[in-house]
Amino acid sequence: MTTHFTPGHRYTQSEYALKQIVELFGNLLYSLDEHQLYHTYRVVLRFCELENIDYRVLQYLNTGKLPFEEFSDEWLFDGEV
Repeated sequence: MTTHFTPGHRYTQSEYALKQIVELFGNLLYSLDEHQLYHTYRVVLRFCELENIDYRVLQYLNTGKLPFEEFSDEWLFDGEV
C-alpha cells in the first residue's frame, strides 16, 4: 500500500485520491461562484451530490479543511499538540 505524505499527515492511496478530488471540485466551485457562473456551479454541485462527496466539498469550502485533516491521533508526531 502506498502512503502519501503532506506536512504532519500520512494518507493512504484512497485517502489521498479523495483529498485531491475534493480539493479540485472545491476550488472549481469557488472559481465558478467568483465568476458568477451559477448555473455551472449548480451542475457541478449536483455531480458532487451524485458522487456522494458534496458534504466533503462543502466542508472544504466552508472551513478550508480537506478530508482527513480533522484531528487524528495517528497524525500527531512527537511534540505536536
